[in-house]
Amino acid sequence: MRERQAVRMAAMSVAAIAALALLSGAATGAALPRQFGSITFTASGPGKATGFVLDLHFRNPENPKVKPHTVTTMVVRTPVAGLIDTTVPPQCHASDAQLMLEGPAGCPAASKVGSGLAISDTGGGGPFPRYSEATISNFNNRNEIIGVGQVKSIPLLKPVDHTKIHGRTSTTHFPIFPGVPPPDPYTPFKSLHVVFPRYVRHGRPYMRTPPRCPAVGHWTITAEFTYADVVTQSLVTHSPCHSVHAPRRKNDRRDVPRISN
Repeated sequence: MRERQAVRMAAMSVAAIAALALLSGAATGAALPRQFGSITFTASGPGKATGFVLDLHFRNPENPKVKPHTVTTMVVRTPVAGLIDTTVPPQCHASDAQLMLEGPAGCPAASKVGSGLAISDTGGGGPFPRYSEATISNFNNRNEIIGVGQVKSIPLLKPVDHTKIHGRTSTTHFPIFPGVPPPDPYTPFKSLHVVFPRYVRHGRPYMRTPPRCPAVGHWTITAEFTYADVVTQSLVTHSPCHSVHAPRRKNDRRDVPRISN
């Protein structure tokens, strides 16, 4: 009798350990972020004219073989306010209806400030390829950036989004397209790569780096993503910075004031 009880107790212990292991694995999977990547300045010196690069990737941590969750909103926060001056480039005042009809041609060419590529994931299983690509053109407008997409497989589809700039915060609401679950009935981004080149007009930069470089040697840029199931996650990235203070010798020519004509 005692031997049977001991066997039962051992079996129960093994089952309990296995259950705990499964729960632990599930919790670990759930804790994995849905997004990864980087958001960085192209210049590393403080107070310099700079470009800006977003390189973002999305995944489904519950099941890597399934399409990612659908991101609906992205909020990017830079170290200080006023890094983007939308009065520098010409502005695009086209309506969304005009842009969805004409695409990037609806904005003045001189108002273009960036470009990129978005890859979407349908999840597969249908008559169309699982992944689709859309080129992105970004245009300047007052206190905002207008994004105009062109889906390569469906040229008539030209989605439009707006990134509102307020202080040190930029908020983007992405257009949502239907899809097939799991995990949700939409078609999400698999990756998003956007480049804003360095832009200077009449000696004024469209974008500049923060005025000071922290002692840690990098600026911290955060992005907050809200998904269709109302889950919000954050991504923290570091953009390298350094200040070069070369020692000056006595009678160095750099000590002599320069007169500009």
